[in-house]
Amino acid sequence: MPVLLLAGLALFFCAIAAGLTGHLPGYRVAGLMGVANGLAGLQAFHDGARFSALFNGAVCALALWFWWRGGGGDDTKRRLRQLSRHFEGARRTAPTTA
Repeated sequence: MPVLLLAGLALFFCAIAAGLTGHLPGYRVAGLMGVANGLAGLQAFHDGARFSALFNGAVCALALWFWWRGGGGDDTKRRLRQLSRHFEGARRTAPTTA
């Protein structure tokens, strides 16, 4: 069995178990599902299964969108804002003569 597909299935079943038992909130389960479908999609692309790769890619994008909108991207958004502050221009005024 291919390694990427096996890793994707393992993450998929972990996400299902965590969601059913209530150990993880829904947006985190969606994030795990997105990663699992992404890995399965990569393996399908490598094997040449176009429809399976397209389907897994679409499900991956949808699950990661649910993760992002549910609050999973809050840390990422905060880090991007902090990074953008380094690239903001500083206003400099000419010295005034008194």
